Amino acid sequence: MKHALNHFLYFENHHKNFIKQILYTTVAIFLLISADGAIAEIQQNTSQPGSIGQVMPTQIVPTQIAPTQVAPTQVAPTQVVPTQVVPIQVVPTQALPTAPPPTPPSAESQAEAPSRIETALADYMTGAETPQSQEFTLKKQKQFGYSFFRPESQGFAALTDIPVGPDYVIGNGDRLLLTSWGSVEGTFPLEVNRNGDIVLPKVGTVKVAGVTYGQLPTVISAQLHKVFKDFHISITMDKLRLLKVYVVGEVKAPGDYSISALSTLINALSAAGGPTKSGTLRNIAIKRNGTLVETVDLYDFFLKGDKNRDIRLQAGDTIFVPSIGPVAGVAGNVRRPGIYELKGEKNLKELLDLADGIIPTGYLQRVQIARVKAHTENTVFDVSLEAAKPEDVQKLAAGIPLKDMDVVKVFPIDGALRGFVRLEGHVLRPGDYAIKPGMRLSSLITPDNLLPEYSTKFGQIIRRSPPEYQPRLLYFNLAKAQAGDVNSDLALQEQDKIRVFSRWDQEEVPKVKIGGDVQKPGEYRYYNDMTVRDLLILGGNLKRTAYLSDAEITRIKVTETSVASFPISIRLDEVLKGNPEHNIKLEPSDELMVRRIPNWYEESDRYVTLKGEFVFPGVYPIYKGERLSSIFKRAGGLTDKAYLAGARFMRASVKEQQQKRMDEFAITAEQEVNTQMANIASVATSQEELAGAKASLEGVKSNLKLLKALKAEGRMVIQLSDLQHFAGSPYDIEVMAGDVVEIPQSSNAVSVLGRVVNPTSFVHLDGKTVGDYLGLAGGTTNDSEASEIYVIRVDGSIYSRQQYSSIASLVGGGFLNERIAAGDSIIVPQKYEKTPWLRTVKDITTIMSQLAITAGTILLGLR
Repeated sequence: MKHALNHFLYFENHHKNFIKQILYTTVAIFLLISADGAIAEIQQNTSQPGSIGQVMPTQIVPTQIAPTQVAPTQVAPTQVVPTQVVPIQVVPTQALPTAPPPTPPSAESQAEAPSRIETALADYMTGAETPQSQEFTLKKQKQFGYSFFRPESQGFAALTDIPVGPDYVIGNGDRLLLTSWGSVEGTFPLEVNRNGDIVLPKVGTVKVAGVTYGQLPTVISAQLHKVFKDFHISITMDKLRLLKVYVVGEVKAPGDYSISALSTLINALSAAGGPTKSGTLRNIAIKRNGTLVETVDLYDFFLKGDKNRDIRLQAGDTIFVPSIGPVAGVAGNVRRPGIYELKGEKNLKELLDLADGIIPTGYLQRVQIARVKAHTENTVFDVSLEAAKPEDVQKLAAGIPLKDMDVVKVFPIDGALRGFVRLEGHVLRPGDYAIKPGMRLSSLITPDNLLPEYSTKFGQIIRRSPPEYQPRLLYFNLAKAQAGDVNSDLALQEQDKIRVFSRWDQEEVPKVKIGGDVQKPGEYRYYNDMTVRDLLILGGNLKRTAYLSDAEITRIKVTETSVASFPISIRLDEVLKGNPEHNIKLEPSDELMVRRIPNWYEESDRYVTLKGEFVFPGVYPIYKGERLSSIFKRAGGLTDKAYLAGARFMRASVKEQQQKRMDEFAITAEQEVNTQMANIASVATSQEELAGAKASLEGVKSNLKLLKALKAEGRMVIQLSDLQHFAGSPYDIEVMAGDVVEIPQSSNAVSVLGRVVNPTSFVHLDGKTVGDYLGLAGGTTNDSEASEIYVIRVDGSIYSRQQYSSIASLVGGGFLNERIAAGDSIIVPQKYEKTPWLRTVKDITTIMSQLAITAGTILLGLR
């Protein structure tokens, strides 16, 4: 018998496993192919809550499900868990409804406004001391309780994977898992059919409908013992049956719903979206077979957490939500403002109990009730709940009747802080302090509450005095107040503001100065008993160049009517040794000047720079009295490519003078041009002349702008020759720190610029003259000023035609017959008309050209 049973179980399990594999594979393929369509269908259907054919996501039970019997009219949902595929339970007929997918909260909802409690406590913490108008604005109140059924909430959805209690009654559609071990081993899925039976192997049908889950193991074990022996069983719930219930009345999505057998009233209401705001929360009826089973007041759950009347539903139950009953609103300083549905609440006390009472910031002396006189008018009246004891407040509130549509307003108390004084300024612990009877300054401003360097002479009190409470200032001597002086140790009053000043708010900070050859010269604060050595340390100590044998302190002597200064001589070497005769104590406003050792040059002032065609160009230190020829010899002399005529010599002091001249002229010339532009309209005789004059002046302004951007070179004209003849010549000058000598190679070019036919550069040819190069450039133009042609030599010197007489040209001499060296530039300026304002422009342009040459730039006049 045992062998036959084992054979039968093996055969059954083998074929069941084979069938399960086929079913799993088929459903998995179906889900993979139609996943997008199924999800789209779910999203489409959920946009209409409560509509027929809704698909609801099902809770997944992580247990193995065997194939079950399929009814002709309904396909039982099968759970499939393929690898890395989200299981979706598809119910072809009506299935569980779902709410729309949750909407992410908006930025406005995330930025939640502060509550009344937060605002009130913030006022106390910041110490608001000034009474202000307390205009009461009634914010939009919400009906209480309806937010529990917001669409994105899943808190009340029925769960299918929770443990089943022993009192759960088995019904048709429930699915069980029977696990047996001992003489009978295996796991058997059992489904309660429509007749309320399950089919046990070798046993047959067993009636389990109506049996509780706690009695089920006993019932099944008794039936199995009729056939088998020596075994043990365990029964678990695989899947709960679905119940069809009806939700009607004032709900957001009325209709019939298939819900879990463990679902309660709240679960069903959540599935239907909850009551509308026109529906009641306090008189919800549950009807079963036409009979009223229960009337539920959801306020018991929302206000007290009591779910005793949230009964479990049965198949065919009807949930009816009637219209809302009488309502009353409460706003302002209560713990839970809102609009409440009344069910037996007839007075103000009971309404305030629904709102969880008045918070301490509520003003009891005036509570206002806005009331609608039925079909007549809106009216308000005020009541007072002020009482000596809290229980008396409750009695007063209980004596005030309520009516439908009443709105109760609880106003706030005065937000101003009372019973305090405020300490501010140069103290360790500023803030509000509780005032005590007989409190004086000395008890508030204690020595351990003062910051260093506080002012002992002046303190301030801002006091508001009745009847108008205008602020007035009182001053006190802090040192005398702390010593107990009656005239200074003032008595304090409520809302006094006491300010303690820093000493340096009332006095000038004493300073001393140090200058000369120290690391950090400047102004420093004076400290008590400060000495010369202390000041040297603050100034970064002495430089290497400091002269130690003599220094000077300038001291100021101030009297009531005059001020005078006098010097004090000290030796710094003695100061560093700590000799008190020289390391004297300083006084405020003393100034120490540290001199430099005579004939000392800064390190950067003892170098010259050699560039170009030197054998060893570079930066060289110089010695006092050293000349150019000596530096050239130290640099190895000149190379064979050195072009001595083009040597450039720059000196820092000359550069400074040239730059100053350029800057001064640019300012003066700009003012002159602006004056000419203002007077040009009165000088010009025609529109053409006016336009030409403006164009000329704009050209001058453009060149002025260029001149401002230029920097002087500091060039000095110097004529070099070979070192043998150069040494001892007038140009063998003494070098100075910062000098720059640059000797280029020959450029073999001659430039012809200005008012010529073809301004350009030409190859230098020996023996060619000024006239020859002007001819190569095509000659001068009609607007050229031939009498003012000049040549800028390569060494920086200039000679012009005005230096030569016209008779010299007749005998083969003169300006045009002067020979041109490589690197020279011939400049042909522009001719100006003989008008007064153009003569001014000519003068300005001429000077600009001269100054530009000092910066190594050629301005060719107006463009």
